Amino acid sequence: MKFIPNALSTNTLLKEFIQIGDQSGMPLENFFALYTNHQTQGRGMGSNRWFSDDGCNILASVHFTPEIPAQKQFLFNIYFALTTAEFLDRYASGVEIKWPNDIYIRRHKVAGILIEHSIRGHHIHHTIAGIGININQDRFPDDVPYPTSLFLETGVQHSPTQLLNEYYELLKDRFSMLNTENEKLLRDRYLQRLYQHNEYHSYLIGGTQCTARIVGLDPYGQLLLETLDGKTQACAFKEVVYLRTEDEPRP
Repeated sequence: MKFIPNALSTNTLLKEFIQIGDQSGMPLENFFALYTNHQTQGRGMGSNRWFSDDGCNILASVHFTPEIPAQKQFLFNIYFALTTAEFLDRYASGVEIKWPNDIYIRRHKVAGILIEHSIRGHHIHHTIAGIGININQDRFPDDVPYPTSLFLETGVQHSPTQLLNEYYELLKDRFSMLNTENEKLLRDRYLQRLYQHNEYHSYLIGGTQCTARIVGLDPYGQLLLETLDGKTQACAFKEVVYLRTEDEPRP
């Protein structure tokens, strides 16, 4: 892993490293990683931004060369989210995955994942997986919805660098599971971890509010929601909004 004291975005910087490697004929190896103490333009999915105080949290991006077809790319999301949840199990209880890639502890967001694939033909050329895990963060801007950290959940502070090294080794160890032969196993484990799975809650689907339950994923990783009338709808990212029915206090 390579340490960058300050970065605009570790995902953006890692893209530059990959381009330089490809142009020089010396492509980056699998698991090459960048990490930083502080990002000025940390990114989440879509237009989301990631907030972090300097030196408080895990902020990193890892380069992968997954040997799965492009049409199965959501398997990588499953592997990465499951490994992140497994890592956090060591330090807190109640860890869940909120589709597609957020990690929650007791209905509050502790980690965000940004996965960017480069596709060539029918194959994945490389993948950049960015991760932000709130470790010692104890304050958040008012516009950050339902945040938490390991410190807020447990009252214990940790060394972000030490935890990153542990997390990085787990990512490498679990990578052998990422193949199409393990697809059913990975999907089953993901659903077992899925926030609000098989429970009726309020959602906005296509701009219309309804009560529905999460029943699974389609072959491409879209979320399957079943409404009270028994109809099932597949939703891509940003096509479904989770609604809270109450203003929940901190646990």
